[in-house]
Amino acid sequence: MTTAEHDVYLCCREAEDPAMVSEVADGLTRLGFRVVVAGREPGAAEGPGRLAAIERAPDFVLLSSPALSVSPGSGPDPRAADFAHAFKTKRNIVVLADPAHADPLASAAPPGRPRLAAWQQVAYDPARSRESIALVGHRLFSSSEVEDRRLMRTVKRAAVAVALMIAVGVALRAVPAAVDYWNRPKAPQPLPRFAVYWTADGQRLQDGQWKGFPVSDGSIVAGGDQIRMAFSPGSDGYAYVVLRDALGGISLAYPGVTLRGASRVRAGTVYQVPGNDRWLTVDPQSGLAAIYLFAGHEPLENLEELLDEPDGGVRPAARLELLTSTLAGLLDGKHGAAPRPIRTRGGREIVDGLAPASPPEGWPSGLEGRPAGANRPAVQTGLLSAVVEMRLQPTPQ
Repeated sequence: MTTAEHDVYLCCREAEDPAMVSEVADGLTRLGFRVVVAGREPGAAEGPGRLAAIERAPDFVLLSSPALSVSPGSGPDPRAADFAHAFKTKRNIVVLADPAHADPLASAAPPGRPRLAAWQQVAYDPARSRESIALVGHRLFSSSEVEDRRLMRTVKRAAVAVALMIAVGVALRAVPAAVDYWNRPKAPQPLPRFAVYWTADGQRLQDGQWKGFPVSDGSIVAGGDQIRMAFSPGSDGYAYVVLRDALGGISLAYPGVTLRGASRVRAGTVYQVPGNDRWLTVDPQSGLAAIYLFAGHEPLENLEELLDEPDGGVRPAARLELLTSTLAGLLDGKHGAAPRPIRTRGGREIVDGLAPASPPEGWPSGLEGRPAGANRPAVQTGLLSAVVEMRLQPTPQ
């Protein structure tokens, strides 16, 4: 097995809900982690073997959900010893707990044990399990301790490799091997903060003629109004335009194709929504409450779920929950102080000093009669992602 960028020891009861254990293990694996489940690694079923497995993995995730067959007389919980050893060896600890299950081991500060920080606790929602697992992965990726341990592992591997190279060179008097080692591939190129340029315009039928107006946060719109948007990313990445109506309904305006990968965008390219000189018409019954533009270096799992499921495949409340959780997470990350360095899942560092691509020349005019390029785009920036939120007001009666 190829050594992964991060390793995780998944601590669970033998009688833990097997569906939860498998789902968490599979989800973290998809995010790029190499996962070891307690008791399933060869030689790790007994106490010493489990403790050794914990020491080999810098990340430690404790699972807590209602056990299927644990009785009061079944003996001590093996997770307690694992958890204590994780604290002792200073593992990077995250607790994924079902709030409906009262588990003393998963509490924030039980007697005789160090207190868990708020970022180390993640609520597990069986109905939104992918979101819970993605949040665990984000917490592990964002921890500076994980980056420090990864650096130490890299240094140790490099030291061993150098020693072997010197031994082989002395024995065989072969210098080319050492030259090949020092000419190994360089680290991935860093990336700038993500930036997205955008404009939005509308038109309204008045006295038999369409009259244009700019659209921004707080604009007034009415049923029958027509709206369109243009955006361009400052880096290659992924983008989504989501509409929320006044009744809580959620629809995906970009990408218009329900296919994974369709959300990819290129720096310097202008994307128009809905495109082909068409307009989005505001429904007189449901109205239009908000427009959201999400863009970033990496795809957003919550919004990719909207791509996986057609409009009729997900309950309206669930679609609204996906949007709300994504928006809250991005806004929280925008205002929070993230530990440095910040890296993408592929290991590329986000560097403040790098400049994103400039907005393209010849920006769409947007409104009738306005020359191309006269519609100056606004810009929104972030670290890994940027979000534009336009909350709209109905026409006063």
